[in-house]
Amino acid sequence: MKHFLLREKMIKFVIMNVKELNKSKLPVVRIDHSLEKYKHNVLFKDKLDKANEMLKTTGLPKAKKQRV
Repeated sequence: MKHFLLREKMIKFVIMNVKELNKSKLPVVRIDHSLEKYKHNVLFKDKLDKANEMLKTTGLPKAKKQRV
């Protein structure tokens, strides 16, 4: 019986945390620090060059204002 009550409390705790996260305005992200090794390496040079050329010719799109 104790095991059942403990499990029920844990389920309620998880549900409360999910509800709190859903109400939160901040994204939940876990940063993988092992990806730092790719920080200074260009992995797709041709795609980067193409994107930079497109930005030079067309520019960035207008940003929409967010309601607060």
